[in-house]
Amino acid sequence: MKTYLPAIYFFIGMLFFSCSSTKVISDFDDTANFKSYKTFAFSKEAKQIPVDDLVKTRILNSIISNLKNKGLSESDTPDIIVDLAVKTKNKKDYANTNVNISSVWGKRWRFRTGIGKSYSKEINYKEGTLIINLIDKAKNHLVWKGSGTDIVKTKNLNKDAINEGIGKILESYPSF
Repeated sequence: MKTYLPAIYFFIGMLFFSCSSTKVISDFDDTANFKSYKTFAFSKEAKQIPVDDLVKTRILNSIISNLKNKGLSESDTPDIIVDLAVKTKNKKDYANTNVNISSVWGKRWRFRTGIGKSYSKEINYKEGTLIINLIDKAKNHLVWKGSGTDIVKTKNLNKDAINEGIGKILESYPSF
């Protein structure tokens, strides 16, 4: 009987590698009174993050939508300032595959023979991180921060993927 397990393991491994999900980290100042924050605005730097205009608009609109769902409204005299940063890093990974072919002969005395070959492939990709900082304007003090890291692919830059990623990042922001 021929065994195809190495090939199956390879494809399962590639499936998990390609189905990455956004890694989210968040933290907040537990002394901050989040109930007092009613309005927000973006910092000048946040409006100039180094991404193309389509992606920038999607990110800003998604943050606006998520913060409005948390009970905040956009204002020219904000309680909190939204500051953004984007970081990218080139990364490498390796996919290893083993292919083996073996046979068994004989009924009484079994004899096994086989050959095998190993393959390695270097996979280069870009990892991107979006950092969202919320700063108390009156105290000029960071009160909440969150970041999301994912592999940068064209499909991760569409509107739905950006909304989902930013929703995950802002999920831990307290809503009242």
